[in-house]
Amino acid sequence: MARLIVPTDYSSTAEKALDQALLLAKKHNDEVELLHIVIVPPSGESPKIWEYITGEEKQEKAKLEGLAQARIKALKLPETTRWRAKVVYADRFLPSLIGRFEKTKAKLVVMGTTGVGGLANKIFGSNTANLIEKAEVPVLAIPPSWDPTDLQKLEFCIAPDQVDELKSNIKRWANWFGVEPQVVHFANVANAGTGKDKDKSPFQVKAVLTVPEEPLYQDLVEYSTGLKNTALCMFVHERLTVFERIFNKSITGLVAGHVQIPMLALPLKED
Repeated sequence: MARLIVPTDYSSTAEKALDQALLLAKKHNDEVELLHIVIVPPSGESPKIWEYITGEEKQEKAKLEGLAQARIKALKLPETTRWRAKVVYADRFLPSLIGRFEKTKAKLVVMGTTGVGGLANKIFGSNTANLIEKAEVPVLAIPPSWDPTDLQKLEFCIAPDQVDELKSNIKRWANWFGVEPQVVHFANVANAGTGKDKDKSPFQVKAVLTVPEEPLYQDLVEYSTGLKNTALCMFVHERLTVFERIFNKSITGLVAGHVQIPMLALPLKED
């Protein structure tokens, strides 16, 4: 079963997401599934579309296979790198992607935050933001400016008093990435004292003071600028009650290229 799923619209950012997934998979000898979802009307509404699909699927799959082989060669990965190409025809993108994730028992979706440009760019970027907000599957969102590399650090943006509750998830994901985790606590001057529990944390905790008048997503962008070989990590609750200051209406802008490093969004109620 594929452990990493990479949806693609053949954009440059989707290509970077594929590169990052291949580098991640190399650590664990995991399989990468390069997935292209073609949106079509429901079969009952347009039967001729589905007649047309039969011939197109082979061409589409060949295109995916060529892309995967080219990226493996460009990254100088071994020919034994495990991957597969999959074309899915569906009337809705997100249910199809989530369904594929569940069917393959995947570990992670690695997805670019922008598309090929214009309307497609907005649609693909919106899909990434919506997938994160649904809080059903783990997502590693790759911004267009990112240069794929072996990640060496995960920085978890949570409050110190939430570390104990989330420490098993933090350790599990840090172990899977093969890195040491760090907890980053964002607090304005008025709340700076809330970091008093950091000495009790099993992880290294960094406190970052923020400007009360500025939205938190802006603090995240400024903090992450210049970080190298690092992914910013956040836990997402489906009802947005725990981290609503982070995952509010600004999430779309946050995901769509404002943060210049990968963002790992993890469902809070993950199995």
